[in-house]
Amino acid sequence: MFVVRQKPHEKFKRKGIDLIAEQEISLEESLIGGKRTIEHLGGKKVTLTLERGRIVRPNDVLVIEGLGMPNIKPPKIFGKLYLIVSVKFPEHVEESKLSSLLKVILKANTRASMDCAATVSYTHLR
Repeated sequence: MFVVRQKPHEKFKRKGIDLIAEQEISLEESLIGGKRTIEHLGGKKVTLTLERGRIVRPNDVLVIEGLGMPNIKPPKIFGKLYLIVSVKFPEHVEESKLSSLLKVILKANTRASMDCAATVSYTHLR
């Protein structure tokens, strides 16, 4: 008989076959999008693309299909990766950038995707 003990991971928490992690993004990424590479388990690099104009709020959750843990029973499927977003706000915004920032906020209206051939959906924790 084998006893398997799971060690806690510093970044990822497991819930069944799903993984949960926190992901910090910049205010710029939150408001106008951008690309961010995250390190998955085993050092695998995953590139998230937050599309231009898609506003991502603090505590939004990015849900990425297929990047969780494998189900050991047939059928072999992978769980979801839930990234709970935190937004790093700057300490100060220069006066000259305030009007540009306001334009970005008012024009925002697109969706997010992910380069890793998975679907990203959004939700907000209440």
